Amino acid sequence: MDGEQYGLRERRTGPRDVPVLNLLVKRVLDGYAWRPVRAEFRFDPATPMIVSVTLAPARGPGVVWRIGRELLHQGLFEESGEGHVQVWPAPGQEGAAAFLLLASRRSSAVLELPVPALLNWLEATYEIVSAQAEGESLDWDGFIAGLLDDGPRPTED
Repeated sequence: MDGEQYGLRERRTGPRDVPVLNLLVKRVLDGYAWRPVRAEFRFDPATPMIVSVTLAPARGPGVVWRIGRELLHQGLFEESGEGHVQVWPAPGQEGAAAFLLLASRRSSAVLELPVPALLNWLEATYEIVSAQAEGESLDWDGFIAGLLDDGPRPTED
């Protein structure tokens, strides 16, 4: 992989200096062919467990995927995830590239990601909200209340 293959632009926006990462990633079509796809990675401290990835192919509509931040981070070093979202290091390119599988009922795609750029960006998000502090942003009381309060309950006669 050479640096020419990926366009990288990082900008900081918002009140908490939240990074946005723009990459040109590779959509793997078969063992030797690939197609460039623009990918924008966003992080919102209000939902720190999730990374939003907007994929904008040259032709066709873009799509947004929401991926677990820890799943993405772990997948840069070892197999991570199952089912619809999986990430793993590219064989023979550990530390340089990783693969991201995104699958839905209608289609699937395998993307090759540049590990150094993505790792730097993820580390910047962990500086904003650490992995240990992720749970603090969740409204556990509201969540539990929502589970318990499912509307009017029938009365017993």
